[in-house]
Amino acid sequence: MNIQAQKTLIIEQFQQIDDINLIKAIKNLLDFALQKKQEDIVINEEHKEIVRDRIRKIDADPSRLMDWDVAKKTLKT
Repeated sequence: MNIQAQKTLIIEQFQQIDDINLIKAIKNLLDFALQKKQEDIVINEEHKEIVRDRIRKIDADPSRLMDWDVAKKTLKT
């Protein structure tokens, strides 16, 4: 079932609900989801500098990188 079909089903079910507490709970969930979507993700300068430093190190010595297949095996053990 695609997302549009799921939304349609939820709307149909919601229209049959008469429980005010359940309606308020659903409204709170929707408000929360919309608020989270609108929030900007802020990455502070310290974290940006850590990534920049790692990129500089890789550029200076590409042999530092590990092959993904080797890394996966390392993580599994």
